[in-house]
Amino acid sequence: MDGLSFLSTSGGGMPAPDEFLLRLLVAWLSGQAIGWFYARSHGALSYSQNFVQSLVLLSMVVCVVLGIVGDSIARAFGLAAALALVRFRTPVKDARDTAFLFLSVAVGMAAGAGQLALAALATVFVGGAASWLQFTGYGLRSRAEGLLRFRFSGDEAARAVVQGVLRTHCRRFELTAARSAGPQGPEELVYDVEVRGSGDELVRDLTGTGLVTGVSLLPQARAGEG
Repeated sequence: MDGLSFLSTSGGGMPAPDEFLLRLLVAWLSGQAIGWFYARSHGALSYSQNFVQSLVLLSMVVCVVLGIVGDSIARAFGLAAALALVRFRTPVKDARDTAFLFLSVAVGMAAGAGQLALAALATVFVGGAASWLQFTGYGLRSRAEGLLRFRFSGDEAARAVVQGVLRTHCRRFELTAARSAGPQGPEELVYDVEVRGSGDELVRDLTGTGLVTGVSLLPQARAGEG
């Protein structure tokens, strides 16, 4: 008897234990690679170590499931019924997280089905694509875009002065929201802006007019951040 072959069973197309251990090893290594790509290409705000670890475990669990099912239809229905009892309560905060979850499931399925080369290639190429999209900022219309928010109270002449400052420092600006505290109260204005130079200069010059208060400029998050 070679290796762990004395533990193997021939029913249902299940792999021999030594072959299954190889598949599980590939799922484990691929899951760690997926977690590394995720950590390298993700923003800081919603990053979760537990989620990264779950990507590794998910690849292995799916590999085990595929190894148990083999080519047995009856076993597949039994596992589906058992897994239907599980309820996942943790919300997925980011669409990218969903993509990485699917990648872990797909890699686990490939490893469990014995498609080891496919599991490795999928990990490298999809993970590399995620890193490239993050590095290039793909999908972001402009790195200088942001939301400008301030309170304004004045007549049309004062409004023209404020808009003059915006024209000086912004390639583009568009009023996206306005809220008034009352008939005599200041307006809270929100602009979608594309800043030419430093956002600090825009904030400083707006405040220097003496016509606005509470100026804040919030840069648009880069792809993958948030």
